[in-house]
Order: sequence, then structure tokens, then C-alpha cells
Amino acid sequence: MLTRYMGMTVKSQSYLFTFGLALTFLGMMLTDMWLPMVAGAIILMGLAVEAWMRVTHIIPMHHEMNAMKKQISQLQAEIRTIEYDNN
Repeated sequence: MLTRYMGMTVKSQSYLFTFGLALTFLGMMLTDMWLPMVAGAIILMGLAVEAWMRVTHIIPMHHEMNAMKKQISQLQAEIRTIEYDNN
């Protein structure tokens, strides 16, 4: 969606966006100015969903991919040594 602010962790961003969304909903319920707050709620909803998806799915997937890359490189090194020993 939008470029992430790199000064905060993704988990902190998800908490911040969720808190902001809750405050926006509270402001929509307590004031008569709820219609202009709908745009802010939609934007914060998108940011919160993106941040939570990043925390729960994307970051763990990157860690698994890095671990698999290390395993693949180790296996390739073993294959090279076996091939070298056979020749």
C-alpha cells in the first residue's frame, strides 16, 4: 500500500495503526463529525490490515525462505564435494 516508515518496527506500526483505528471509531461514535472521519477510518483500516499481514505472514515467510536458502547452499556444497571426490 504505502511506503513503510523505517524508524519503527512492523509490530509497533501494527499496534499504532490499530490504536488509531480504534480512536477514529470512538471519535465517529462520540461526535457529529463522523462523516469526515470515514476517510481516515478507511485509510487506517488498510494500514492496520497491511501491518498485521506483514507481522503474521510475510515476515515469518521471509525467515523461512532465508533458512531454506541456507539449507540449499549447504546441500549444494555437499554435492560439489561429493562430485569432486568422485572425479
